[in-house]
Amino acid sequence: MKDLQATKTQANLMAAFAGESQARNKY
Repeated sequence: MKDLQATKTQANLMAAFAGESQARNKY
């Protein structure tokens, strides 16, 4: 369960980072 939580957090951080990168490229 602990590993699952860590993976989910990491995935969320990666998704947020990717979204931020796309937003920067857009403008």
